[in-house]
Amino acid sequence: MTKIKIKVGMASCGRAAGADKIYQKIESYIKEKNIDASVEETGCIGMCFREPLFQITSNENDIIYGDLTEHDVPMIIDAFVEGNPIHEKAILTKEFDAPENKNLATQTRIVLRNCGRINPESIEDYIQNDGYKALEKALKNMTREEVIAEIKSSGLRGRGGAGFPTGLKWEFAYKAKGDKKYIVCNADEGDPGAFMDRSVLEGDPHSIIEGMAIGAYAIGADEGYIYCRAEYPMAIKHLKIAIRQAEENNKLGNNILGTKFNFKLHIKEGAGAFVCGEETALMASIEGERGMPRIRPPFPAQSGLWGKPTNINNVETFANIAWIILNGAKEYNKYGTEKSRGTKVFALAGKIRNSGLIEVPMGIPLRDVIYKVGGGIKDYRPFKGV
Repeated sequence: MTKIKIKVGMASCGRAAGADKIYQKIESYIKEKNIDASVEETGCIGMCFREPLFQITSNENDIIYGDLTEHDVPMIIDAFVEGNPIHEKAILTKEFDAPENKNLATQTRIVLRNCGRINPESIEDYIQNDGYKALEKALKNMTREEVIAEIKSSGLRGRGGAGFPTGLKWEFAYKAKGDKKYIVCNADEGDPGAFMDRSVLEGDPHSIIEGMAIGAYAIGADEGYIYCRAEYPMAIKHLKIAIRQAEENNKLGNNILGTKFNFKLHIKEGAGAFVCGEETALMASIEGERGMPRIRPPFPAQSGLWGKPTNINNVETFANIAWIILNGAKEYNKYGTEKSRGTKVFALAGKIRNSGLIEVPMGIPLRDVIYKVGGGIKDYRPFKGV
């Protein structure tokens, strides 16, 4: 028999669609039939409209099946093991034309590079996919000023909505005077229909940790907070596991990777107040105060958490950092527009055929997002508004 690997999409969308039963059926079936196969969890590949789904791979084939029920499992696995995989319910593959091949081909995945591909509870999986190489490069081969300059050159803007240049924001915090500095990840995603941050935290938590560690090194911070709403229990669970693994592997803590850089990371669970998505209200909440916006100036870069210089970026912004440092600003500049470089993750929700998560270059026409990537309006009805 061919050694095969099976990955089941076990993010919130997958579990809501019945992925738990699929996972259990796969486990029991390969044990019952004594099939030489491994099964593990992965995050959301973005195709929520096809959940539940699983990926099955060998040296010869790599296929993702979707719209599954427990009854599909034996047939799919048997055919795959016999070397003659079935096409029915195959949604993504290189071996033959599948319906979602074009869907993925229209996207550029930087933020979502690992989501749905790795086990989010395994630091080994993350490291095998170039994880923490960017942190090592920054700490051992770049000065703090060079890291900031690279992020500035990349043209990355804050993905939380304001679009402020990330490198410039880091530079303000770097130049601010203070014996203590903080870096904060805003994961208080409360917009209706939005699940970009949740999917990244659930599917690739180490990318956020690595991005924050690089940012902390750049601005001179030794402590950070991830502010995540308590309504995201799986995201918080995966973050806690990832932080512990990073500490055990010397990616967090003292003298990281044999250098003099120290960085400790905490998780702060928000109570669901929408206003705490605003950065000054968020800081008040971390401090144990009522989440109320503060008048600016002073800005967080001068006086943030407990009056200390603080830098705040959102999940998607931090998820770009390691890729930029590892691949370079010039490579990042190949995507997007002159004034807004890179890609953007969108949650497609509502009356659209391909609901889920997509990542496309900045500047893509909205029509292409709706019709080429999103598949158009449900029941082929006319477009009215977005």
